[in-house]
Amino acid sequence: MSIGITVELKVEDIANSIKKLKQEDKETLLLLLSGKGKEIKKRLHEIKSKKVKTLTKEETFKGVL
Repeated sequence: MSIGITVELKVEDIANSIKKLKQEDKETLLLLLSGKGKEIKKRLHEIKSKKVKTLTKEETFKGVL
């Protein structure tokens, strides 16, 4: 048995909602919609679980700045 639901949304309403997002949330939405969301989620989990160590800003830009 399944239940169906229909939702009617206006494109303008969706666009307005996206415009109101913070820049960080827009970037997250872009990653999710681009298909890279699963990879980013996996990497974030690896960082939080201490499986990998992130580079410091100094390590990242060593020799550049």
